[in-house]
Amino acid sequence: MFDFESRYPNPILERLMHLRLLIALLLSPCLLNLAGAQEIVDFQLDVQPILKARCLSCHGPDEAKNDFRVDDADSMADYIEAGDVESSSLWADYLITDDEEMKMPPVTPENPTGMTAAELATVKLWIEEGANFDWQAETPVDNIPVEAPPEMSTAYKLWLFQGLFHPASTHFPIALLSISMAFLLVSFFAGKSFETAAYYCLCCGALAAVGACVMGWAYATDEGYVGLSFDLANSNIARHRWLGILVAIGALVLIPFARTTVKSEEGKMKSIWLIGALVIGLGVSIVGYQGGELTYGEDHYAKEFNRLFDLDEKPTEEKADADPATAEEEAPAEDSE
Repeated sequence: MFDFESRYPNPILERLMHLRLLIALLLSPCLLNLAGAQEIVDFQLDVQPILKARCLSCHGPDEAKNDFRVDDADSMADYIEAGDVESSSLWADYLITDDEEMKMPPVTPENPTGMTAAELATVKLWIEEGANFDWQAETPVDNIPVEAPPEMSTAYKLWLFQGLFHPASTHFPIALLSISMAFLLVSFFAGKSFETAAYYCLCCGALAAVGACVMGWAYATDEGYVGLSFDLANSNIARHRWLGILVAIGALVLIPFARTTVKSEEGKMKSIWLIGALVIGLGVSIVGYQGGELTYGEDHYAKEFNRLFDLDEKPTEEKADADPATAEEEAPAEDSE
């Protein structure tokens, strides 16, 4: 096991260490070719503080997610090919992957950047040099206190707090935009009053959709999904987020057409409004279903339907071949006198 009681150096020493590392990285192609050259990266001095700050809280003695610990040599060896960084799962599958769900360390409000470029360069060079686990070596930065991370501002805390209302707030745009579409359809047969009601529901629904998007962005940030991600093929969060934003924008764009229709009763504008309302209605349905998947899991409607109507497949019990001698019930003995 590693002794992870090392600490980050003070600012001056830290800058000197970074300067030393930068020079070493620039000269590494030449130095690595020298016979008997010493390792550039010192595990205790350079790598251990990174692992402690970025990984140890989730993969250490107190908690070892997925049975992986960065303070255990055997556990680390399962994810590292010493001398071959591209074949090392720790590097390729977790540290530099584009998959937000796999990327380590995860991006959180407390750690909005993940590993820095300098830290990644350090780990990469350490693996290329053979990933030496010299955990028994003394480190010159022992017992230097770690500076506490800066606290979040009150405004940022309020921003994250209002995001907690996102799951509840989504019901308003879903209901209002759906009712607006229904009133618009009815207005073709029942007169002007339903058309006006559809217009006001559209306005309120568009504003509610914008509010839900703002709350949703804060809610995702609080859950660790920070930054812009367009990985629509692999990320449910990204699909739900961007489709919700498109629905809100579409509803806002549709308002001028609806207003013109209400004021002038122009048939062409009403047709555009109807087509847009149908598209937005479809988008609202998809976004709502995606939100349900994120909350309750995939196929949540089908699972609940099967549960309520008792349609779940029940395991068939294998019938053992009964022994004829024991299968028959023994007839009660007759009392004989």
